Amino acid sequence: MICATIGRGRHSSLAEEWAEAAKAGVDMVELRLDCLRREPDLKRILKERPTPLVLTIRRGVDGGLWRGNEDKRQQLMREAVALGVDYVDIELDVAGKIRRFGKTKRIVSYHNTKTTPVDIQDIQEQCEEFDPDVVKIATAATTLAEASRVLHLATAAKGPMIPIAMGEIGVFTRILGRKYGAPFTYAGFNPERVFAAGMIPYDVLKRDYSYKQVDSKSDIYGVIGDPIEQSLSPAVHNAAFRALGLNKVMVPFLVPNGELAAFFKELMWLDLKGVSVTIPHKQDIVPMLQQCEGAVERAGACNTVLIQEAGRRVGYNTDYRAAMESLESAMGGEGTEESASPLLDKHVLILGAGGVARSIAFGLARRGAHVTITNRHDDRAARLAEEVGCRAVTWSARASTLADVLINTTPVGMYPNLDDTALPPAAFGRSGIVVFDTIYHPENTMMLKLARERGCQTVSGVDMFVRQAAIQFKLYTGQDAPVELMREEVKRKLSPVRES
Repeated sequence: MICATIGRGRHSSLAEEWAEAAKAGVDMVELRLDCLRREPDLKRILKERPTPLVLTIRRGVDGGLWRGNEDKRQQLMREAVALGVDYVDIELDVAGKIRRFGKTKRIVSYHNTKTTPVDIQDIQEQCEEFDPDVVKIATAATTLAEASRVLHLATAAKGPMIPIAMGEIGVFTRILGRKYGAPFTYAGFNPERVFAAGMIPYDVLKRDYSYKQVDSKSDIYGVIGDPIEQSLSPAVHNAAFRALGLNKVMVPFLVPNGELAAFFKELMWLDLKGVSVTIPHKQDIVPMLQQCEGAVERAGACNTVLIQEAGRRVGYNTDYRAAMESLESAMGGEGTEESASPLLDKHVLILGAGGVARSIAFGLARRGAHVTITNRHDDRAARLAEEVGCRAVTWSARASTLADVLINTTPVGMYPNLDDTALPPAAFGRSGIVVFDTIYHPENTMMLKLARERGCQTVSGVDMFVRQAAIQFKLYTGQDAPVELMREEVKRKLSPVRES
């Protein structure tokens, strides 16, 4: 079950938003009465109850907005219990002062918006001593270890528990709590109001993560990177899992640069089945693999990891295959034993020298293309060119370098910087050039717009993204991916982005 948090400054606005939530199909709402600018009128608020509710009056010390008298706050909670609300949220330090009455269920909670205490398990056990129906632990997490520790509390809880590690690094706890017995999780309903760091919007939690389908038997997959919030992988893979009736869920893990080892150390207890790897970890993860395919060895980059028994990690590079397929398809089809690749002898300029650039450069070299690499940092371009066995040019010379194919692997032009382009208009002067931008957010980048205006053939990052995701899906499940559904899901997620 998903509990949507609602808090408004006026009684009438609170009632209106509650009614809107009910129309949207919300299972239950948390009424944050501490947001009201006047003293709460419980009889007025609870006269109409469109959905079941959790009543919360959060103090400032716990991250709330209540600034009134503490005795009055506790009196309001007792009144709510007497009026028969479904749940009342009672902080640990006052749980002994609010008695059980009637059918109202007790959420005994602990909130810490600054840190995750070392003795968090002791705090959980204290909560369990105050006759709870549900224990809620919500603490700020700044490391993967802290977030992991909060979620792990649920595995040994005496009764139902909601574990929440607040902050982006703990987003996965809001989804996976259900796997470990959480009766519900909290979500945002009004996008203009954020009640806690890392809280997921209701629609995203419901659709992108298929939250209601998660259970104790769900296999867990992850996507790791930094940043990770904009990743399309969870929505795309979860839609495909759902379409094929597979009990699997992909969740995001914010893994800061240099924290890969900590990720695998702290979260192996989740029994992860696979991981999609994004910036900046595609190269750093290679030494952590016990086995890898040839494409990973050649490119020195990995974007897909299968995790086998005893934590054995096997790496793949689906970027490599997807990029080659996207380009060859746009240029007349893949090469076969009987015919050469359409990339043979083509002059290709690659912008960038990161993990994706490495994968594409090695793929092009194997197909007989003449590759040139440029990067804002000339020394990085030179190093990659030496490894691939191709040439490098300075960033300032990129627009004057003649090429049949132009490929952008840099983040220039990525949302929200929609008006930026890695190449000036002068670079698209020749007719017949193929321009490939690996950015998929947005699909229609400024670079591709300029290229089309000058008669170039274009390939978008969406095509590559869907292809690589489909290959990943086959590796994860052993089944062919529902490619068109994946493509539709990408389009849906990108639809709010300005395209003109």
